[in-house]
Amino acid sequence: SRVGRAWIAMREDEDAASLMGIDVLKYKLMAFAIGASFAGVGGIIFAARQGSIFPDDFSLMVSINVLCLIIIGGMGSIPGVLLGAVALIGIPEVLRAVALYRMLAFGALLVIMMVFRPMGFIPSTRRRLELRRQE
Repeated sequence: SRVGRAWIAMREDEDAASLMGIDVLKYKLMAFAIGASFAGVGGIIFAARQGSIFPDDFSLMVSINVLCLIIIGGMGSIPGVLLGAVALIGIPEVLRAVALYRMLAFGALLVIMMVFRPMGFIPSTRRRLELRRQE
């Protein structure tokens, strides 16, 4: 779609996209609004499921876990993110005996993934094709 092509152009080079006539501010605000809408719907579903929510429910560890599962699974890939979620749910269970070193294990796993599989376990097919085309 026109919006998708504008976002791809902005991702590659904002200045070039702006010079090609894309209203960068408009499409950035649109991306922010859509993302905020999805986050709001997710928050509504979470609050309805939990019954009540408090700021303590959203610690730094929750954000780190979400970031780790996206990076490990593969950005832009739904099956990859699901695989990353299963892996990061299983790793703490395996490492329960050494709970003090769990963050160290997450950090080591992220470094290993960035060195050997920077696109994640199951990378996005569209992004993989774009990278091959550039090579």
